[in-house]
Amino acid sequence: MSRIALFVALIVSAFLAACNPAPPPESDGKNALPTQPLTEAVYRFPLPADPPTLDPMHITDTVSDTVVRRIFNGLVRFSPDLQIVPDLAENWVISEDGLKYKFFIREGAKFHNGREVTADDVLYSFTRILDSAAAREAGDMPSERAQMLFPVKGAQAFFEGTAESFAGFEIPEENTFVIHLEQQYAPFLAVLCMSNFAIVPREVVEEDWKGFAQKPVGSGPFVFDNWDHDNQIILKANRGYWDTEVKLDVIVFKVIPDENTRYQAFLGGDLEHTDIPFGKMTEINADAKLSSLVHGVTAMDMYCYGFNCEKPPFDDKRVRLAFNHAVDKESIIRNILEGRGALQKTYFPPGSFYFNEGSEGYPYDPDKARAYLESAGYPGGDGFPEVTLNIDQQQLSAQMAAQVQEELRQVGVKVRIEQNDWATFLDRVYAGELLFHQNTWLADYPDPDNWLYVLLESTQAGDPGNITRFSHPQFDELVRKGRATVDEEERIRLYNKAEDIALAAAPWLLLYWRKNLTLVQPYVHGLSITAMDRTPHLNNTPLEKVYFKR
Repeated sequence: MSRIALFVALIVSAFLAACNPAPPPESDGKNALPTQPLTEAVYRFPLPADPPTLDPMHITDTVSDTVVRRIFNGLVRFSPDLQIVPDLAENWVISEDGLKYKFFIREGAKFHNGREVTADDVLYSFTRILDSAAAREAGDMPSERAQMLFPVKGAQAFFEGTAESFAGFEIPEENTFVIHLEQQYAPFLAVLCMSNFAIVPREVVEEDWKGFAQKPVGSGPFVFDNWDHDNQIILKANRGYWDTEVKLDVIVFKVIPDENTRYQAFLGGDLEHTDIPFGKMTEINADAKLSSLVHGVTAMDMYCYGFNCEKPPFDDKRVRLAFNHAVDKESIIRNILEGRGALQKTYFPPGSFYFNEGSEGYPYDPDKARAYLESAGYPGGDGFPEVTLNIDQQQLSAQMAAQVQEELRQVGVKVRIEQNDWATFLDRVYAGELLFHQNTWLADYPDPDNWLYVLLESTQAGDPGNITRFSHPQFDELVRKGRATVDEEERIRLYNKAEDIALAAAPWLLLYWRKNLTLVQPYVHGLSITAMDRTPHLNNTPLEKVYFKR
């Protein structure tokens, strides 16, 4: 998922839970309601960091994404159960050969400046992502997401500057926008649900291209009001919103980096929802009132470790398999996560048309780990070099790393742990410097292409997503065919073969799928937490459906 998922990528319909809790209990000092009635419905929304940008074409992180999704609309979007539904396009038609996508732009949808959205705006927004020359002329950088549009006919050559124009987009008639692809690309419609492909008003962008990232104008349910950097962002309800009546009046995104500070703010009645800090789940489960406020699902959100498959000792799959069997993942989930995770047995999570349900993953088996090490030439770990496990600075990450360190020691492997700030960690992992490192991913779109191709196909090595540098010709061929095949049964067959190869090669040390368990105030109704939400960001949760009932 590019950096959106590393910034921090299942079970959908059966596990999705709309947050519609019971009336508020009497306050005992915990989860307290405001003592004074509010004249406006103000939703106080915690953010763990200040967004880098609010320009959709540059979104690569979950913090920016969660704000932008409230301001803008795309052609299509995901529903809470992760189905693709109409947004600015009220309908669409895909040709039988899968190469032509025809979108019918709805009438009456308006930007926040009052102008109606047209097919010309769609053309401009998509072309802007690919127009690297125009971006540089405006003093900006080209879009980090341009490659997502490379399946469009002529798009890659235009982006790279080897063609002055391209024929992939057209407006054949009023309020009709057509996209022509070079070849079939099965997840293309899901890709267009990403916030990068939001529709922007040309006249506002071109008045101040770079400034648009600080004062965005969209067509969404909330209107940008102001941004006090590193403190808060305020959005106000779009009372002329074309889609539905927005029941909230104001969203205040409050930048609160520390998870315990967010938690205490929630308990004091100063936030409408929050994530649950490390070590607090047992306390919450013991409190009947607090435990009733917990909502969420197992998400398409991975936490595991990656090996650099190009460099010794991890260029040997026997070593990678040994590490996988040496770690007791169920113990991590039970004792460290306090149950906030599901065992990862596959390289793609449940929640889509494809899931490798029969996979056993890598069961905890120290004897098998020792046997793999001996087979690789390290009996009892003799001669195995000390390796460094690189992680971020979160307390939870350190706690898990310590258990992994101890369990690898028990099979004869010495591991030292190194923590870096997030920016430094990302730079080093993308550059291929690290041998053994944290690997996280939140789904951009619920399709195996977003995992098996983006994260493991050899041409995606480095910044595009394959940070383990895994390379396997047969695997590459299968996932390339998978993205260029529209028949789901055939895609299932291709991805099943590809994932079997990945399981045998073990480029990752599989750990767990995160649960996005979230505390929600009892008076908040209509908050539907989805399997593509990370907490506290709740990127895909539609806030325009939320209301207060005190």
